[in-house]
Amino acid sequence: MKKLLLILLAVSTFLSCSSGGNETKETTADIHTSFSPIIKGTWVMTDYITDLQKTKSPKASAGVLQGVVSMEIDPADPTGDTSIVSASLNNHEGMTFYLFYRPGQDGQSLTTALTDEDGSGNFYELAYNISGTDTTLQLKHYNKEKKLLDTRGFTRVTGPLTDDSEPYGLQYMANKVLLSGTYNVTDDEGNAFKAELTDDGMAKGVAGHTTYYIFTDFIGDEQTNLDEMVFDPGSKTQKPYIFEIKADTVWLYKAMENEERTLLIKGPLKYTMVRMQ
Repeated sequence: MKKLLLILLAVSTFLSCSSGGNETKETTADIHTSFSPIIKGTWVMTDYITDLQKTKSPKASAGVLQGVVSMEIDPADPTGDTSIVSASLNNHEGMTFYLFYRPGQDGQSLTTALTDEDGSGNFYELAYNISGTDTTLQLKHYNKEKKLLDTRGFTRVTGPLTDDSEPYGLQYMANKVLLSGTYNVTDDEGNAFKAELTDDGMAKGVAGHTTYYIFTDFIGDEQTNLDEMVFDPGSKTQKPYIFEIKADTVWLYKAMENEERTLLIKGPLKYTMVRMQ
C-alpha cells in the first residue's frame, strides 16, 4: 500500500509539473499573440513631435531628444519569449534592447532588459495605451522598488513609403511635421513654379532635385548652430540650405560656412515657398 501511494504521488507530481510547463508556454504564446499587432511598427517620441510642431525648428527642439527617442519593433519570430527592439539613443547613436513577452506591472505592459546604466536598479517596461482609434506606446521608468518614476510616450510612424524613400523613423516624422507639402515657390530671380516635398523625403519641382533631408542631430560642436536641409544628399547635385518656417511659408537660404568651417552662415535668400491649402 505504501509503495502504491508513493507511485501515485510521483505520477501526480509529474502531471502537475507537466501541466505547469504547458501553461507557461501557452501564456507566453498568448501574450505574444495579443501584443504583436499593437506594438509592431516604428515609433517616435511623442514629446519631440509635439515640440517640433510648436517650434518648427529641429535646432530649437533638439533638447527634447534625450534617452530613447525612437524604436523599431518587429514581433515576428521571437526567440523563445524574447524579441530585439532597435532604438535610437539621443538621436545620435543606435542601440538595441530585449523585449520579453512576460507580464509587467499591469496587463498592458511587458518587461524589458532596458535599465539605467548608473547601477541604481532602475528599469523600464513597455506598455501601450489605446484611446479610440489611436494607439500609443509608453516606456515606463521604475525604480528598484517598482515605483513609477516617469513615462515616455511614442507615436507610431505612418505614411507613404517606397524603396527609394526615407525609411520610417524620427527623420520621417521631421519631414512630415516641417516640410512635407505642396508649394507655390518663387526663386531669387523671380521665377514662380510649384514644388512638392513628401513625408518620405522625395522632392519634385525644385531645380530637378529628387530627394531632401533635414538635419536633426545637433550633438557636436561644428555646424550645429542653424537649421539646415539638403537636396539630393550624398550626390553630385547635393545642395544645402538654411531654412526658416513661419506659418505657411518656408524660406530657403544659401548655406555657407565661416572660414574655420565650424559654423553655418545664412547666405542670400534663394527660395520662398508658400504652402498650398
